This record gives sequence, structure tokens and C-alpha cells, in this order.
Amino acid sequence: MIIGIFLEILEIIVLFWIVKAIIYATKRGRIEKGVKEKDWYLQIFLSKEDIISQFFFLFSVYFLGLTLLGFNKKLGGPLSWQTILLFTSIIGVVIAYYFKVIYTLTVSLIGIGAWWGVQGVEWIEKKDIKGSALLAGLLFIVTIFYLLGRAHEKEIKFKRFSMVYSILGLISITVVLFFLSTKSGLLYLENITKGKSFLNSWEFTFSLFIFLIFLIGILVYTLSKNLVFKSEAVSIGFLVLLFCIIALLPEQKTFLQQKDYYEVYINGAQLSNTGILWAIFFNILIFLELVGIIFLGYLKQEDWLINLGVVFISLLILLKYFDWFFTFLNKSIFFIFGGILLFVIGWLMEKGRGYLLSTIKKESGSQNQ
Repeated sequence: MIIGIFLEILEIIVLFWIVKAIIYATKRGRIEKGVKEKDWYLQIFLSKEDIISQFFFLFSVYFLGLTLLGFNKKLGGPLSWQTILLFTSIIGVVIAYYFKVIYTLTVSLIGIGAWWGVQGVEWIEKKDIKGSALLAGLLFIVTIFYLLGRAHEKEIKFKRFSMVYSILGLISITVVLFFLSTKSGLLYLENITKGKSFLNSWEFTFSLFIFLIFLIGILVYTLSKNLVFKSEAVSIGFLVLLFCIIALLPEQKTFLQQKDYYEVYINGAQLSNTGILWAIFFNILIFLELVGIIFLGYLKQEDWLINLGVVFISLLILLKYFDWFFTFLNKSIFFIFGGILLFVIGWLMEKGRGYLLSTIKKESGSQNQ
């Protein structure tokens, strides 16, 4: 048993140094060819060697987790698998920062979020706490990710980390707001507001308090260093306030009768007054958030933000049409009108996207001259 564990650890160490040599050779070769150090840090997918080395690091962290699980099992299981997940994820973050590898960082950050989610589920089940507190906690975490992404923009060598944090946070928040603006999301909101307050669990209360303090601290830091726009900071503050309200919400009744997901879409369950208000609020909020992403991309002169906003708005229009109007219109009229509407909107959005991207290129070109 001890020999087997020793060999597994030895394999990880050997793999670790092989990957380090690959990264060093890749970096040195690029510098010798005239690629600046600055450009090396900014590029996400540099070469085949970089992709291979990143996957080697990712697999090494994965096998480390498996080794710890096997070792823990042979010792009688003194640690829970959640603890091993957290420890492995933290090791992954350390390795990612030391060697500037983004795949390992991405998976490790997801692992940390998953760890807290699993712990939160255990706290909920113990004292019958409402699930809205768990949702708020996860939203706090991804908002922290986004702000960390903005904070990493201060140094060029952390630029590739900035995109990882920003994309994880931005997409997660957008998907949650997107979901809550649908009928399924409103039914989900009704279900997660049932139960006791998170204040009945000191673990839950303490963790949410820590998240909130850290979130406010990093928001103030990024704002003081001019790493976020003032309007962006106000928007983030509003979302944080909304997440706090969701965590403290009393039981909501979004539909007049208790319906399941099949009846909501097929039989057209009727929204209550509360459900109508939430539907209006979340639909307006998600639209404003996506428009904000597009304008943020314009202000930062980053194409990927504009493209991300346009893609999500296109999905929003498509899904809203099916989500809210399918049960109200004749099937033939529904698809004919929908095809025309989506064609016109798609054409307008593509023209707008092209205009914004061309404007950014002209401005960046004039600045370089």
C-alpha cells in the first residue's frame, strides 16, 4: 500500500517537472523569435506546446485528487470528499498562478464553487433552510470572480487570468438572471423561498457574511484604482443588493395554483400578481444587463464582450418568444411571425455589432498612430 502511494506521488512529481520544462522551452522559444514577454502573457492559446502543457498540469491536479481520495479511503476515510475537493482545488489555484496556466485555474475555481455549493446543501438539509440563501451565496462567489478578473487587469502578466475570472463570473450571473426571467425560473423562485431563514444556521450566516465583506472590499479596491467604471460599480452594487434580498425573501407565490414544469408550459399556468411583478422585473433586468455588457465591451474596446452580449441578446429574444408566446398564438402564426421577427432582429443586431467593432478598430488604429 505504502509503495503504491509512493509511486503515485513520484509520478506526479515527475510529470510536474516535465510540464515545467515544456513551458520554459515554449516561453524561451517565443522570446528568441522576437515575441515580447508582454505578448506571451496576453495570449490564451499560444501554440500546441502550450495547450499540451496546460492539459498536463490539469491532469496532474486531477490525479493528485484521485491519489488523495485513494489514500483517504485506505486510511478509513478520516476526511470527507468535499475537503479533498477543496484542498485539490486550492493546490490547483497555486499551480495555476505559479506557472500561468488557465485550464487548471478554471477547473480549480469551479471546484471551489462546487465545494461551497455541496457544503451549503448539507447545511440546508440539516435545518430545512430555504434554497434562496444557497443561490445568493453562489451568486456572491461568481460576482467575486468577476471583480477579481477586473482587479487582475492591473498587471499584464495576469491578463489571461483576468479573462478566466471575468468570463466565469459574467456568464454565471447572466445565466442565472436569464433563467429567473423564464416561467421555469419563476417556479424555481417559488420553490426555493420555502423553508427557514439562513440565520438559523451559523455556518451559512458566517459564510455569507464573509462573502459579502470580501465582495464589498474588492469592489471598493477596484473602484479606487479605476479598474471598474463608476456605472459598472453601481450596477454591481445593485446586483449584490438584489442577491441579498433573494436570500432574505419570504415565501413567494408566483403561480395561482401549484404547478409542475410540464403544466406551466403546456397548459399555461396563470401567474399570480407577485409572479407578474417578478417576471417584469427579471426580464427588464436581464435585458439591461446584456445591453450593459455590450457597452462595457465598447468602453473597454474588447470585441469578445460585444460578441458575448449580442449572442445572449439573440438567445434572449428567441427563448422569450417560445417561453411567453407559444401558448397564446396559433401554431402557424407563431412560427411565421417568429421567423420574420427573428430575421429582422438578427439583421439589426448584426449591423449594430459590426458598427461597434469597426468603431473600436478605428479608435485603436488612431491611438497607435
